[in-house]
Amino acid sequence: MESSILIESAAQAAAIIRAALPKEQKEERVFVLPLDANGKMLARPIRVSVGHQDGTTVIDLGSIFREVLKAGAEEIIVAHNHPSGAPTPSKQDFRLTETFQSAAQLLGIKFLDHLILGSPECEDGKGFVSIEEIG
Repeated sequence: MESSILIESAAQAAAIIRAALPKEQKEERVFVLPLDANGKMLARPIRVSVGHQDGTTVIDLGSIFREVLKAGAEEIIVAHNHPSGAPTPSKQDFRLTETFQSAAQLLGIKFLDHLILGSPECEDGKGFVSIEEIG
């Protein structure tokens, strides 16, 4: 059962979310990982948005946080993939992180991290960037 999995690191969260991605990553996909107040998973990663091959992704905060509230989450980790394979965050990724943080705070949900997933061999074999870790 998912609720028995304690998320203790960004790498662990990235691996769980990466497993929810299709092998062929042609478009950006945004996921939220709902956690209880102790960092245990309440559900599998929830896909909340799918973008286009040109990189444009529409983020509907209402839809995202409806799913978060439905799951009973007290903490969340958000992640999305970069189909290019390079997990380097863009300016838009940093703005999106701030938007998620603000929305979560308004709802009394702790926003833990925003992960950018790239090719597994990128970032010295990590394959992701944690916005929380890089500040």
